Amino acid sequence: MKKGILVFILFVIGIFAGYFIVSGSLKPQPTGDDISFSHYAHTTLHKIKCVSCHRGVETQEMASVPNIQVCSMCHSTLMNPKSEREKKIYEYVKENKTIQWKIYYHVPDYVMFSHRRHVKLGKLECTDCHGDMTKQTSPDLKNVSAIKMQFCFSCHEDKKVTTDCNNCHH
Repeated sequence: MKKGILVFILFVIGIFAGYFIVSGSLKPQPTGDDISFSHYAHTTLHKIKCVSCHRGVETQEMASVPNIQVCSMCHSTLMNPKSEREKKIYEYVKENKTIQWKIYYHVPDYVMFSHRRHVKLGKLECTDCHGDMTKQTSPDLKNVSAIKMQFCFSCHEDKKVTTDCNNCHH
């Protein structure tokens, strides 16, 4: 009898642990340097398209996070940086220093996701999944959408795209 209760308790704990691991796996979890980056300044003020910095979004599974070489295409020409933000990024560019960006999205190993498939073939806009990043003025993305399975599933149903589990999971 005691063994049965112990097995039941361990089963319940396992269910709860599994739920919290799976439900939290796609929540934005920032890590990295505190580079004061503004999507607003880049996309709205300077009219830079998402794909200019997040290369590979149309050709690869992963959308790249910009490296210092991408930043240097514009920031190396700033001869007299005025703000603290400009000075900091100018120093990174000048020293060819790697930026440890905050990473807000993580695709678990058991999920197959391709940006190319969604952007190029599915003709989705960045805002369809990531929201309107053009309003983000700081690197701390407070209104970032947690992309969970139900979010993807609803979109697939709305667009009449397969919802077969093996299409996205392995």
